[in-house]
Amino acid sequence: MKTARKPTETPQRIGPPALSVNIDIAPLLDAVRRHVKLTPQATRLIKGEFAQLFQSPSISSTRKSATNKSEPATDPVLSTQEAADLVGISRPYIVARIEAGDILLHQQVGKQRRVLQSDVLAWHRQEQIRGRKALGQLGADLDSEIFAG
Repeated sequence: MKTARKPTETPQRIGPPALSVNIDIAPLLDAVRRHVKLTPQATRLIKGEFAQLFQSPSISSTRKSATNKSEPATDPVLSTQEAADLVGISRPYIVARIEAGDILLHQQVGKQRRVLQSDVLAWHRQEQIRGRKALGQLGADLDSEIFAG
């Protein structure tokens, strides 16, 4: 004799479903190698950059922020390590970007540098845009190279 099963509640999704994409980076590296001779170290760095680019998609919100831009107290001051952790890169790279002037130096106490969170995030957004444009150009170059013949 079979018994009736009690219906189970299905969990409701609050937001859109997560998207998982697997991308093989090897063909991208092969395309780069056709145009530029790469050392093993450069290959590792480019592979890491591609992996980081594909693992950290940027999500933007259309909602306007109600914060007042004139209040400096709402913009945290970060150490270089905190800034590096915020955007997922190494501290020496953050320091190099500060030295190059890509990220504004807020203050320096002795040898310690401090930056504003908004400056780090603005720089990071610009880098993501630049990376996407470069990747798009690489894709366009690959398409023209593959489909030309």
